[in-house]
Amino acid sequence: MYIQLSPEAIQTLKSLDRIPDPQAQTPCPVAVEVLTLGLAYESHSYGAINMTAAGRLWLNQHAV
Repeated sequence: MYIQLSPEAIQTLKSLDRIPDPQAQTPCPVAVEVLTLGLAYESHSYGAINMTAAGRLWLNQHAV
């Protein structure tokens, strides 16, 4: 199954591949896109968005 992401969502996944910054502000539509597709999850304790294993797999297979 191929998941098409917006360029902004791809950049967000790339930034999540580094050490997550709980103070980083991800635009709401982009956050909803990666959260809804299961490529990221929101940390309940800090409110930070972190990449899931599915997000890492997608990034490794599709992003340049």
